[in-house]
Amino acid sequence: MELKTVRVKNFKCVEDSTEFEICPVTCLVGKNEAGKTSLLEALYKLNPDVEGLGEFDVLLEYPRRRRKEYERKADTQPDDALITKWELEDEDMKRLAARFGPNAVKSTTLTISKGYYKNRKCEVDLEELLPKFVYFSKFLVMNGRVSVDDILEKQRRERLSGSDRVFLALLDLVGTTPEKLRNAQTSEELIADLEAASTPITDKILDYWSQNSSLRVSFNVHPAKAQDPPPFNRGLIFETRILNMRHNLTLNFDERSTGFVWFFSFLVWFSQMRRNYGDNLVILLDDPGFGLHAKAQEDLRRYISEELAPHYQVIYTTHSPFMLDVDKLVWARTVEDIIVRSDDGREQYLGTKVGDRILSRDPDTLVPLQAALGYEVSRMLSTRKKLLLVEKPSDLLYLRWFSKRLAERGQTALDSAWTIVPCGQMDKIRALTSLLGGSTPDVAVLLDGPVGQNSNALGSKNSELLKNCRVFTVDMYIDVHGGSLEDLMGRQSYFSLVNLCYKLPRQYKLRAAQQASSNGCLVKEVEEHFRALPSGMPTLDLYAPAEYLAENGKKLMRKLGDLTGAFSRFEALFRDLNSC
Repeated sequence: MELKTVRVKNFKCVEDSTEFEICPVTCLVGKNEAGKTSLLEALYKLNPDVEGLGEFDVLLEYPRRRRKEYERKADTQPDDALITKWELEDEDMKRLAARFGPNAVKSTTLTISKGYYKNRKCEVDLEELLPKFVYFSKFLVMNGRVSVDDILEKQRRERLSGSDRVFLALLDLVGTTPEKLRNAQTSEELIADLEAASTPITDKILDYWSQNSSLRVSFNVHPAKAQDPPPFNRGLIFETRILNMRHNLTLNFDERSTGFVWFFSFLVWFSQMRRNYGDNLVILLDDPGFGLHAKAQEDLRRYISEELAPHYQVIYTTHSPFMLDVDKLVWARTVEDIIVRSDDGREQYLGTKVGDRILSRDPDTLVPLQAALGYEVSRMLSTRKKLLLVEKPSDLLYLRWFSKRLAERGQTALDSAWTIVPCGQMDKIRALTSLLGGSTPDVAVLLDGPVGQNSNALGSKNSELLKNCRVFTVDMYIDVHGGSLEDLMGRQSYFSLVNLCYKLPRQYKLRAAQQASSNGCLVKEVEEHFRALPSGMPTLDLYAPAEYLAENGKKLMRKLGDLTGAFSRFEALFRDLNSC
């Protein structure tokens, strides 16, 4: 059976999530407190691996502000809290046909619901086919020190925590129990068996753990010490330690990085789930990147993709861009807690909503998705052979336009190996060149204004960059102090372009013959001209003329006047860049 859609209603902060599609790997992405965990908790109750965790509790889980209202009608109109739709696969249809007859099941799709009432609602009894839902969060991470007597007491009182269950799963790997452990005559054989059982788990971790390949798991069983705090002051203590072979030392499990501990605990727990329930599982992971470095999060995402996704449906929550696969962003679902305001200023609380197909009203919710895309773009850039960093998006358009025109004239154009990247303010240039310089052999920078003006942005290595022919300024190709790329076009051509772009009336056109301002910078002259225009005239956007030039291509050449000087200046710039 394959889970196709989910809808959660009247559960904690979720009043109605709306129906959303489930993919082979579904990522619920949103801010803290948006309701991502509540969605997983509700879904887990459909068919949980832990008996007794499948009931919806009106007192603890029904939305508080409407609970009393619901209790008055609960006996006659109990609410659904979870509505799921499933697709039956070929093997499922064969098994149902063998049980109920060849024509008993009329459709391959069915709905299974559960809510504040006993049992599930389903069109067909699917107890054997319905997957077990297994749920793992940071609260199931195994403790480094465990009191065996304390575990036995919790078992007796049925108060085992998630961490306790993972410890029991570890013992189960070698076929032992806390009772056998407490009564063992010698611990050496047990430790040897545990380390043998944990070796394949550790090896699996290291396949996907690029942070440190020198880690191994070891165990120790010893009597409690009376001076230790309860419950470690009596009985037998079981300790899990991590051996770092690089430094030849061991640390208690609790003192290791949370990422490695999470990964080990998850694989121990998952090994037991698979042994107990086979492959008919749906895996729910709450914030699996918790405590992991960005690279380790990518390792974990790779593990999910390569080891889990081919066999199981996986649904996980995150607010980290590194847990998002940019090649499969269509599998992401945005989660947000929505409050809307009416025209009279009143607030209406809508609760947690899930945006199917990456829909969201809240820009903050989209930050991880945007960051994931930005990170992927930066990685793509780092693989390019030549990068030309410029300040403004308009610079990119001017460079491309003049390069294309020069090529058409048989003159020197910008080498196609260069990738032009607008970087924004100059204070970002130094950081970006540092990030890209190690993996990219050719990084050139084109700056407005003189070198001295930008020396603070480039930092102390500025002179070294200049020696390597990697920093260029517009001033090197014009006589204007503090000019920009627009000055390479020349006064007549740039003014004509602005007039055409904004369709300025004759009396308000920029004229090349008008007296230049003292600094001679064309952009500053245009800005001053537009500030003097009467109200109702267009507002200047320096990107618009460049965009207009790019959109109109070659047909603008005659309208821009004599471009001989502009071609000469741009050709000189391109020749210098190509020589790097």
